[in-house]
Amino acid sequence: MKNTVKKLLFGASIAAGMSAIAATPAHAVSFSFNNSNEIKTYTGGSNGTFIPNNTAAAANALSDGDVTSNVELWYSTENPTSNVGFTASEGNYSATVSSVTAADWSVFGSQWLGDLLSTYTPFQSVWNGFSDNTKSLVTSYFPLLGMGDPNIGNFQFGQDGGVELKLVGHLDVKTKLSTLVSTSLTEKWNEIKAQFPTVTSLPTLLQVNSLISQLQTQLSLPITPVAVKNQLSSKIAQLTKLKDLLSLQATVNAYQGSIGASEIAKVVTGDKTYYAYSFNPTASGITASDDDVSYSAIYTWNTPGYKPKVPSISYQSVPEPSLILGLLGVTGMFAAQCKLKKNTTELTCRE
Repeated sequence: MKNTVKKLLFGASIAAGMSAIAATPAHAVSFSFNNSNEIKTYTGGSNGTFIPNNTAAAANALSDGDVTSNVELWYSTENPTSNVGFTASEGNYSATVSSVTAADWSVFGSQWLGDLLSTYTPFQSVWNGFSDNTKSLVTSYFPLLGMGDPNIGNFQFGQDGGVELKLVGHLDVKTKLSTLVSTSLTEKWNEIKAQFPTVTSLPTLLQVNSLISQLQTQLSLPITPVAVKNQLSSKIAQLTKLKDLLSLQATVNAYQGSIGASEIAKVVTGDKTYYAYSFNPTASGITASDDDVSYSAIYTWNTPGYKPKVPSISYQSVPEPSLILGLLGVTGMFAAQCKLKKNTTELTCRE
């Protein structure tokens, strides 16, 4: 006796068994912003648009997989006065990412500087020759680099709640660094120039060395009164700072390569605080639509030991072993006993 079984029923029976095996949907990352008035979203690409004060657009840019779309934290100036940013949550994981203030620089500035010098070694020898006073002076200017208002291109959690950021910035910050040094020089000279009335403009490195030499000669004279010696020592210390800054300026201007340095974000996750930055840029292939300069580089930063997520299949509704064996048995029986009629959509099966 032959039974006719619709092909549709056969397919449906197999689909019913396989439908029990499904991929677990990923938890979506949610974002909340602590000051929407200080965030600005760029929609991505060289023809992107800027959208200020829009948290929905910002959340999309942080999670859309397009690293050129990004969110700037504290966009009104380049020198944040508070930690503006967002808190990201996914399941049991949470992390807060924000702008960097001058107070933050005082905490991590030496760490950042050490990493910068180890990356760009020509600056290391110059820095090592600085007096402690000069090092302190230069460090105090770091907040003026305008790197504390980061553009975040992407945020994601890894395994075990680790964090990875894509920071969008410039391929070369040499011009910005040179400008900062020049500003520092001008301010320093304006502070001390009244002590050197014969010098009418910012002196060169050669002139400063000559002035220091003259003062040291006067200081070494045994007939020089103690009060005068104290004044001379003070002038020498001030000129030494100026000399160091001039040396730094010369080194920056003479450096032939690019200086890649990302902007910096403050990241708090769990009970730990990190400062996210990198000196290893990757060309983004785009520039911002407003200045044709910004967003030329992507920098990747992650928490120590970060492990990216590996797509995995889980079994949400796993059938009982007896059901699986039964399905396999039915499949085998159909394969052995059924043959497809020519020019028909039916299976003819034998008992």
